[in-house]
Amino acid sequence: MQNQSKKEGASLERRLVELAWTDPAFAALLQTDPRQALAIIGVEVSPGVKIDIRQQRRDTLYFVIPPLAAKPEDAETVINQMDLWQSGELFCWMMPQALKLELLSMRQSFRRNNP
Repeated sequence: MQNQSKKEGASLERRLVELAWTDPAFAALLQTDPRQALAIIGVEVSPGVKIDIRQQRRDTLYFVIPPLAAKPEDAETVINQMDLWQSGELFCWMMPQALKLELLSMRQSFRRNNP
């Protein structure tokens, strides 16, 4: 793996992309052991959280389907249990509140470990 030196002011997401594009060993580690790859750049992940990192392909369209409500009777309000964020017509993120907090925590640990 190349030097994992810190890039000043880079966000967690930007740093992941830069390393995946420029460091083949880091890109491979993202696929095989994303938790270890994140640890290398100073990101702390809670033990119970699963990490799935995918490098997009130019010929593939990806859809991420949010999970159904834990209880079938809550299925009608599942979207209300999610955090929906949209920027124009470009994209949206949907995730349970607990994972939103985990992502914020991961970003904070990245900033703390990469001043």
